[in-house]
Amino acid sequence: MTTSQGRIVRPLGAFERTIDFYMHRNPVQFSLVAELDRRVPASTLASALAALRDRHPLLAVAVDRAAPEAVFRASQGAIPLDVAADGTPWRSVVAVEQMRPIPPTPGPLARAVLVPRESGCAVVLTFAHQIADGIGGLRALLDLVAALGGEELAPSSNVPEAQEDLLAHVGGAADAGDAATSTPEEDDERMSAIGELMPFSGRRPHVEALALDQGLTTRLVRRCHLERTSVHAALCAAATVVLHRRGRAFVRVLSPVDLRRAVDLPDEVVVRFAGARTGSIAHDANNFWTLSRHTRASLSRQRTPNALKAGSAALAEHPPSSCGDAEAMMTAATAADIQITNLGVAHPSRQSLSALSDLWGPAQITQMRGEHLLGVVTVGGQLRMTELTHDPVAGLVPEMGAVLAEGCAESPRG
Repeated sequence: MTTSQGRIVRPLGAFERTIDFYMHRNPVQFSLVAELDRRVPASTLASALAALRDRHPLLAVAVDRAAPEAVFRASQGAIPLDVAADGTPWRSVVAVEQMRPIPPTPGPLARAVLVPRESGCAVVLTFAHQIADGIGGLRALLDLVAALGGEELAPSSNVPEAQEDLLAHVGGAADAGDAATSTPEEDDERMSAIGELMPFSGRRPHVEALALDQGLTTRLVRRCHLERTSVHAALCAAATVVLHRRGRAFVRVLSPVDLRRAVDLPDEVVVRFAGARTGSIAHDANNFWTLSRHTRASLSRQRTPNALKAGSAALAEHPPSSCGDAEAMMTAATAADIQITNLGVAHPSRQSLSALSDLWGPAQITQMRGEHLLGVVTVGGQLRMTELTHDPVAGLVPEMGAVLAEGCAESPRG
């Protein structure tokens, strides 16, 4: 399918419309960072961005909100590219990117910043949330790094479908029967407490980052396998332990569920996720690995095909029709003490792996009061965490690392 300027690419799906309505008054974009050990001229990056745009159709669209229902329209513009001053810390660039909303028109709904360094560079790629989630953004960033390494990105005209359309054809009935086995924490009325929006003011967020060394990352993976839990559940448990130590009686963690992995949807640059929340009381923090296993069990119930289909079908049947509707849905469904978006293990191409020194993100703010958004990605045997917030909890990320190290040092059970 070839698209000309202004041509309708496709309507937004129900979840994409929800995100778009929410973004009318609450800008949401996220950034991913690739650190490279070689310098890249701006002209070379611009060419790679052009190839990336041709590879992923939703990197070449705008959102038309004037239609009866919002639609993606083709945009002929290039992905914008800025060049930061030499040596600017990538954390500063990421913070500024959260202060600059990406307008729905004229598109594209992504942009890049090149940060030159004396012996390398960083590339910050930022996406409006209507067109991508963290995993989709990572796919785009890895493709961009590959293009910078001389690999050819084949153009594609296959527009990704809305996730509701794909989930409707996933096997299994759309019912929520698995929820019958919920835990007391999940039934606690505090799980459904509504979040509070903060009017967007362009305020600079606080950015914290931490890389676990290869030794700790390896021990963590092995210990999680031994304890019959997951690295993501361990991260949720670590954040929970730290927040309970800070005096919080009840802690909620929001975990985006990647539908590509959960129900085998195509790996495309598009929105492909649902949300799952877990809760804990202060006593749960006394046993780290038990808390981690309980977290994994709760997340597993919420990410079954039946549960995911049920949520998608409900949204498709009753989508929001206004900004207020979307804000009410998002503040009810996503309010949490911390959100942890774990992209898992990134797999750069063999050719680009030699030049890629670090990956960070996703980094974002969603305009909820008191929010902490933690992005996690593992590459080269190291797990890296990036937290953004307007309300810093001193030492949150470093202490999470310490909790993980302490857990790995404990004598195994049994």
